[in-house]
Amino acid sequence: MRLRHSVVLGTAIASAAVGLPFSAAAAEPPAVLYVDNTPSKPCDDSGTGSQAVPFCTPQAAVDAARPGQTVQLAARTWKGELRITRSGEPGRPIVINGSPLAPDGGPKQPVLRNTAGHAIRLSGAHDVVVRGLAVLDTPEPVLIENSSRVTVDQLYLFQRPTGSAEPPVVPGAATVRVTGTSDSTTISRSVIGYGRGVVLDAGTRGTTVVGNDLSSNTEGAVKATDAVGTVVVNNTITLPIGPGVRLAGASTGATVENNVVIPNLGNPGNGHGLIVVEAGAVAGTKVDYNVVHPTGTDPAYVWAGTAHRGPAELTAATGQGSHDLDSDIGFRDAMIGGYHRPTATADALIDSADPDAPGVLDSDMWGRAVVDAPHIANSGPGASARDRGATEIHGLAGVNPVITGTETPSPQGPVPLTVEMSAGASNGWPTALTYTYNFKDGSAPLVTTEATVRHTYTAAGTFKPTVTAADGTGDTVSGEPFERVVIASAPGPLSARLTVTPSAEEPLGFTFTASATGPYRITEYGILSYGDGGGAQWGPGNTFSHTYSRPGDYDVTLVAKDEKGNSTSWVQKVTAAYAPSGFTALPPVRVADTRTPGTRYRHVEAGGTLYLQVRKTPDGAASGVPAGATAVVLNLTATGASGHGFLSAAPSGSGTSTTSNVNFAPGQDVSNLVTVPVGLNGEVSIGAQGASLDVVADILGYYQPSAADRFTALAPARLLDTRGAGGPVGQDATRRLKVAGNGGVPATARSVILNVTATESTANSYVTVHPAGTPRPAAGSNLNTVPGRNITNQVVVPLGTDGSIDIYNHSGSSHAVVDVVGYFGPEGKGLFTPVLPSRLLDSRSGAPLGAGSVRTVVGVPAGATAAAVNLTATETTEATHLTAWATGTAKPGTSNLNATPGLDVPSHGTIPVDAQGRFDIANNAGSTHVVADLFGYYRNQ
Repeated sequence: MRLRHSVVLGTAIASAAVGLPFSAAAAEPPAVLYVDNTPSKPCDDSGTGSQAVPFCTPQAAVDAARPGQTVQLAARTWKGELRITRSGEPGRPIVINGSPLAPDGGPKQPVLRNTAGHAIRLSGAHDVVVRGLAVLDTPEPVLIENSSRVTVDQLYLFQRPTGSAEPPVVPGAATVRVTGTSDSTTISRSVIGYGRGVVLDAGTRGTTVVGNDLSSNTEGAVKATDAVGTVVVNNTITLPIGPGVRLAGASTGATVENNVVIPNLGNPGNGHGLIVVEAGAVAGTKVDYNVVHPTGTDPAYVWAGTAHRGPAELTAATGQGSHDLDSDIGFRDAMIGGYHRPTATADALIDSADPDAPGVLDSDMWGRAVVDAPHIANSGPGASARDRGATEIHGLAGVNPVITGTETPSPQGPVPLTVEMSAGASNGWPTALTYTYNFKDGSAPLVTTEATVRHTYTAAGTFKPTVTAADGTGDTVSGEPFERVVIASAPGPLSARLTVTPSAEEPLGFTFTASATGPYRITEYGILSYGDGGGAQWGPGNTFSHTYSRPGDYDVTLVAKDEKGNSTSWVQKVTAAYAPSGFTALPPVRVADTRTPGTRYRHVEAGGTLYLQVRKTPDGAASGVPAGATAVVLNLTATGASGHGFLSAAPSGSGTSTTSNVNFAPGQDVSNLVTVPVGLNGEVSIGAQGASLDVVADILGYYQPSAADRFTALAPARLLDTRGAGGPVGQDATRRLKVAGNGGVPATARSVILNVTATESTANSYVTVHPAGTPRPAAGSNLNTVPGRNITNQVVVPLGTDGSIDIYNHSGSSHAVVDVVGYFGPEGKGLFTPVLPSRLLDSRSGAPLGAGSVRTVVGVPAGATAAAVNLTATETTEATHLTAWATGTAKPGTSNLNATPGLDVPSHGTIPVDAQGRFDIANNAGSTHVVADLFGYYRNQ
């Protein structure tokens, strides 16, 4: 049973008006008081309980109820105790109503829960009916005290809490307890399972327990102590741990008839007996027409202290149980959900009960009437057709209609459409069946004895036909095809289309949703080609996913097939491109260090590739880079190289890169900032050319369309030069630098792009730049210093809370030069678009840049404001520096790269460009060749 949204019952209201007469002039009270506090509906506990404005809580409605009125509860979950003290009149009871029991579907019952006591409590009430409610997870679900002429009917009572193996351990608790001076109580047609059963306390009289399904009750199913006139008839009692029925003390004048009592097969040898009548309860008590089936050495009966193995032994000794039977009964519900309906072949139960037993009802627990099985002789008194147990056994268990087309397996096609329908009746009796087929198209129902028929639909539409089977005993069952309808369509061709949705997780990924129209059922969709050389992909569904390895325009070819064998195709043009993205800075996160043993990354051989998973650290933890990031900013370090060479970074799967990012040589630790698109599976490929080496990679941030911070390019401005102020940064020392408010960086900036140069270093060391006031990152250096060389690297760093950064030097001393080239913040306009790495300039194909010469570089898309470029100086004749700036603007007094003769020196640059996407590069001294590779660009949005 699906449980609904929980609400409270409301506080019980003591009414001094109980029993007082109402004015004759009062208006006739409504027949039904409604209770429903669904959030979308108005409700009022002080109102009249109309259907338009119902009561909010069951308690308020019950306290307002008068004789003859029904309180109708909505199918919701209600918490707390429902206390009933109001009374009806003979023939005009107060009815508290929910929904009928329906094991095969139908309305859901209102659910009551009270973890601290009772869910339904009738106290001092009379002429009350409680029907169609479920009670779960309650220590003692129902209490009837000092009440008379009370009926509880069609309740679903599971005392055991959800997920518990046992009912609540509450001393003396019962599932249904009748106590005090209660008399003429009826407990009928209910499921009472996984609890402590029905308990009738001393002093109660005339209680009838009839037509119930009592299952797996741990202390027996029905227990009466000093309860005179108890009637236990037509119940199905299964798996009790203890007696099925126990009459204790002076429970005289009892009737135990027409019951089915099946023991707990997993607990044989407990010696309880299935029906126990103690010596004080023998007088006036009748036991007959029951079905029992003892197991092991257990007795079926214990009568006045003497055990009797079976009915014959009991009858011989006492005269009781002369019509009792010992029979093993099968159940078709497999004891699921508390339901125990016998199979249609449980012949011992059929047409053999005593119809005149006290308390016998006109219908069984499901509301079904008595059916006379034509193949079994009626063996009950007066040739009765009544069955034993809580369920009247019917031969017809149900229908499971199957409908197909005559041209295709599915009942779908163009009109006129002929279908074939089979009733699929399940009939356990040898009775002839008559079928009524309703095709729901306005045609007259077809009545026939044929289990399979055909019908032709002449008008287009969607139809859900039904079939009703009748067996001649008055019993009928109906049903409709499961998850299948008739779809009759106008004739027409098969056509297909594709809907394309960009992936939220892969930068160049898409979801393709296929659809098709045509009269026949679509059987298969397939993508013959994604336009990038990949293989075909077929259903079973209509949704396909694909990630391209490179930006570009692609033709995607869809094929759809129908059940008739027709096929059609559709070509959809798709543009795969990196989306313009904002930036999120991260504290440095180490995502690879091939020097560390036991990780997924190993020493990189010459010509080899390291596939860097940028979303995870080597131990599998999240790096902070989310799915959907278009590019990442890395600090990439080459170390322990066996010779000269370079590293190339590219999105995984995009092919071999012809660009470079880090140039290395033996005995050097070389770092460079890298901006690179994210490739297939969240990976970046790092290729090694020329020599083997170890690689260290630290994530500094990522680009993503949804990221809030945007870029603003600045004319490069110098923020710090310790050669002129403050002196060098000493060993294990930190220099704080105020950035916000200087060089064009506003107070609202969150992170900045800096060119940091170490010069006049006295030792091999490393420099780390991090937000002021934060701990220095354990992993993540920005540049590695060497005595006698000027080392430059670009740094992307968040600002501290006061807009400052800290610059740390590990060993020796070193001067620091810091230039700002741009910043990220919420007021910026520049979004970054990654590109596959491409070469903009290689002066080696012509003349080098001489001293003071300027070279204009083209190839950045027009409209960009700045570009992410990797610059490399090679074949340098003397120590020099390179400066890059937007064409047409004044040359700044800053540097982007410091070159050294005999070395290939790389440096990442975020370089402003003019409206045509051009920038200039100047060489300061000597001559040098320059290589410039593009990795992306910023454009104001």
